[in-house]
Amino acid sequence: MRFQHKTVFITGGGGYIGGETAKLFALEGATVAVCDINQEALEKTVLDIKNSGGTALGFVADVTDSKSVNNAIAAAVKAFDSLDILVHVAGGSARKLNRRLVDQTDDVIDFVLKMNLYGALYASRAAARVMIAQNNGGRIINFSSTVGVNGLKGCVDYAAAKGGVIAMTKALAKELAEYGITVNSVAPGIVQRPGEKNEAIQTNFLGQKCTAEDIANMVLFLSSEEAHFITGQTYIVDGGRSLAMKGSD
Repeated sequence: MRFQHKTVFITGGGGYIGGETAKLFALEGATVAVCDINQEALEKTVLDIKNSGGTALGFVADVTDSKSVNNAIAAAVKAFDSLDILVHVAGGSARKLNRRLVDQTDDVIDFVLKMNLYGALYASRAAARVMIAQNNGGRIINFSSTVGVNGLKGCVDYAAAKGGVIAMTKALAKELAEYGITVNSVAPGIVQRPGEKNEAIQTNFLGQKCTAEDIANMVLFLSSEEAHFITGQTYIVDGGRSLAMKGSD
């Protein structure tokens, strides 16, 4: 029970990766604040946790709206009396609207940046304010992507947003170090969703399927006491996908 007496706030907790991360934290003894814009999805995660004997509550928030994020974190702190770990998973690309930057529209660029970069900034700021006031350290973990590390044609806006998360992680780690708060990010490769075909296996050198649990395990490690001396880093979990050279990615 590595996280007994710890409270974790997880955005995107109604999704595949966020939901699995929330459930693993609960199994390790954490009290979990599940946050998502989709109330039905977050309630399913909360119910799964409670049915497994864990403790969780759901909080609806839109990560592109700073007031919404602030209110959700304030509500979670009021309910649970503390906030020890922030895991900001919420994000995503406008997959159906991916196109070359020269053809991309302002509204799509705005959406992608707000969802992936602004959301990380808003959630990190709100959590940091609480953790500083508590004066008991803390962990902040944001999600980047291998696209933010290497770039990808047709996803320049998404690459810029996720690359921004990596830079933000380094800068915020320097600002919060004096308070005992570590800041790191996780950069997944292609994660295979349930029911999807096995093409994702072809995108990594290990030739294996990456699941939400693979990503969640890294998040739990970075949130643990074993990682107390790690800050400002981005951990790539992609089976070696980001090792590819031109012509093989």
